[in-house]
Amino acid sequence: MMTNIEVDNDHELDEIIRVETQTCQNASLYDQCSSNVACGCLQSAHTPNDGICSYLYVSCSELSACAVDNRTCWEPEHECVTHPHCHTGPLCYPLNMATQTVCPPILTTTSNPSLPQDGICAEAKWNRNGVIIAGGNYGSDLNQLMAPHGMFVDDNDTIYIADGANQRIVKWVPGANSSQVVAGGNGKGNNSDQFEFVTKVVVDKNGTMFICDTYNQRVQRWFKDANHGETIVDDILCYGLAMDNEGSLYISDQIENSVVKLPGRQIVAGGNGKGFDINQLNDPKHIFVDRDKSVYVADNFNYRVVKWPAGAEEGIIVAGGNEQGDDKNQLSSPQSVVVDDSGTVYVLDYGNDRVTRWFKGSTSGNIILGRSGWGDDTSYVYRANDLVFDRHGNLYVVDNSNVRILKFTIDKSACLTE
Repeated sequence: MMTNIEVDNDHELDEIIRVETQTCQNASLYDQCSSNVACGCLQSAHTPNDGICSYLYVSCSELSACAVDNRTCWEPEHECVTHPHCHTGPLCYPLNMATQTVCPPILTTTSNPSLPQDGICAEAKWNRNGVIIAGGNYGSDLNQLMAPHGMFVDDNDTIYIADGANQRIVKWVPGANSSQVVAGGNGKGNNSDQFEFVTKVVVDKNGTMFICDTYNQRVQRWFKDANHGETIVDDILCYGLAMDNEGSLYISDQIENSVVKLPGRQIVAGGNGKGFDINQLNDPKHIFVDRDKSVYVADNFNYRVVKWPAGAEEGIIVAGGNEQGDDKNQLSSPQSVVVDDSGTVYVLDYGNDRVTRWFKGSTSGNIILGRSGWGDDTSYVYRANDLVFDRHGNLYVVDNSNVRILKFTIDKSACLTE
């Protein structure tokens, strides 16, 4: 909602400054309020049911305390808000960080990605031989990859690859023989146009990329066609990213053994120290978020996949959890997970070089892709790192050791339609 906020900056001069801002009403602190996932609700210090929808990552050191009345800011165009991530007391927040330009409203026809109605049934099958659609050659040329760790497929079947050791994100359009660098590629470093080992990228419908810059311990946002990014989260050992159908961003944190949700950096999975208990994680890798905003975590060193329903304080094991092994009820270092619309779970089982399919409620999985051991024909997914669906239900695997992206096409001919 756009409104005019009156900011009382000087009682003696009775000066009222009107600023058009994006506001929140009857919202919780840090709730999502904008299609910009870096924005959230900051509650007014004097009227808690009201607040401003503001960019949340203004440096805390730039914010000053409100006056003792908890409503007055002596700087022009500032609002007195609660922001406990920065300080326990009320702070003056700049209203130029709460405009519709900075924090566009969430529209009913949202431009953020939505999960497809995939039509995948229990009888669906995938071709056991993949097709190389990117890479296959080790190096830094535009037709090559070096330690790819994550990827994203958009609705046009264009793929974006986190090309880890090349310190870049590359974009491959369908049928292309080489890629385009769309982020990074300027050597290893911590400048705004550099990375130090990227592990995941997700892209919204506007072409804005969100990137795990893992060893710089930050998440970067790169707008479409930009030549540099901006940090939206720091001090986080990010490995996996996911975006829900409202545009909220989820991040797996390998130091805190948790998954956090933006805006607000709310813990939605783990966060109770490293361990095997059902409220703990141990080295979370890639993640998936379903339509109900349940979070699925590839819980690497617990050898399981855990589902955390929205608001839950502990997870539910949906795959593995029977110690490390290669039996059908076991996993060995799961790296990635995706879930279809019926709740069937697909796990990239790194240590066993396979993809397994776990029907809802099942205690064991079926191997649908991969073969034991190393090989370079397209039936192998050796030491693979990521697994994603496209909107048709085809599966894509980041085949790290073979430095390539494989596409495994789905056969839905056995699926019944009404």
